[in-house]
This record gives sequence, structure tokens and C-alpha cells, in this order.
Amino acid sequence: MARPFPKKDEIIEKYNAVIIDLDGTLLDSMDLWNRVDIAFLASRGFEVTQDYTDYVKRTTIREAAEYTVERFSLRESPDDVMNEWNAMVSKAYKEEIVCKQGAAEYAVSLKEAGLKLGIATALIEENVKAVLKFNSIENLWDAILTVGDMGGAVNKSRPDIYLKTAEALGVDPSRILVFEDVPEAAAGARLGGFDTCAVYDRIGCGKCWDIFEQECKYALRSWEES
Repeated sequence: MARPFPKKDEIIEKYNAVIIDLDGTLLDSMDLWNRVDIAFLASRGFEVTQDYTDYVKRTTIREAAEYTVERFSLRESPDDVMNEWNAMVSKAYKEEIVCKQGAAEYAVSLKEAGLKLGIATALIEENVKAVLKFNSIENLWDAILTVGDMGGAVNKSRPDIYLKTAEALGVDPSRILVFEDVPEAAAGARLGGFDTCAVYDRIGCGKCWDIFEQECKYALRSWEES
């Protein structure tokens, strides 16, 4: 049985705040790194293969850079590769990445209704500021927690970043709804006492959507349906 959409009137009645993830949840951005891989390797005469993607998506950026240098016998160092990747990603957040259809409007409506809005993301602060400004929603948020606020690493299968965001918002977790597109991240939020809403993303949860939506209190395939 499908979970209900998080209708605004119900959310406003039940919660004092929401916490929204960025990549794949608020932003249509989950294929960014794949596009970076394609452009980076194409500029050197190589193609992205499925086994390459499968490896780099489950490693740290340094491990991925080291693997890339070794696999393709590149002259660059892993640091050079990481710097180029990061520059490409930063440019995209500054000039290309947009909110999913209806996401910004939904957030604005909750803000206007008196709810506090928080962001909990594994992105660096520079990219967060850039993409929010590009989408003209930089002044919408009451609290923004990034990888820098978590000591340089974010493990969303644990509730730490959500609890820290709740603290910054000044709202008890029981009165906050967390929107996430990755099942492991939503599970981490629930460990902290938060209700969760599954947000569909082809990359984030496309293969396990039926299970994911059952694990959450609410679920939405499109922000425009909410």
C-alpha cells in the first residue's frame, strides 16, 4: 500500500519544522558526478564503463581519483584529478543545478505558513551557497548543516547531522519531518526520532522505491503532487 503524500495542511498541523536533503531531494542533481566522469574521461579519450561507475560511486573521492589515475595511466596526480573534479562540480552547482519541479514552491509555502526550514547535506558549504543562490532560495532557510559542520565527513545512516540541524532550528526531533531520497539516510533520521518522507529519485532510490516508501511515514514521487 502506497504511503500518503505529505499534504501541506497536515504537515503544518503536525510539525514545527522540516529538514530537507539537497542532492536528489530538493535538487535534480544526482547524475552530476556521472556527467563529470563522462566529461573528464572523454577529454582524455576514454569512455565511462559500468564497472568504472560501480567502483567509484562506492568509494571516497580520493580513492576514486587514485583508481582513475592507475586504471587509465594518467600523468596527473590524484590531487590534480580531485581538483579538476571539484572545479567541474562547483561550476555546475553555481550555474546549472536546479531544484526539482515544485520543490522550491513547496518549501516556500511551508515557510510562509510559519514552519522552520533546515537543510542537512553532505555538500560543502561553498556549493550549498552557490546552488541556493542560483535557485534564488538562499534566504529561505533557518539552519543549514554541511559536511564542514560535521568535521569533514557525513554518515547519514546515523542521526548526527539531523540532530545537529534540529538543535540549530531549536525544535525537538519529534516535531520535525525529514525529506530524503536515499533509504539509508531516511533510516538514519528515524534513529534520531524524526518522522521521514521518502522523495523519489531515479538514482537515489529508483531501484528500491516500493520498499523505501513503506519504510517512511510519507512518500512523494513529485513535489508537485504534494
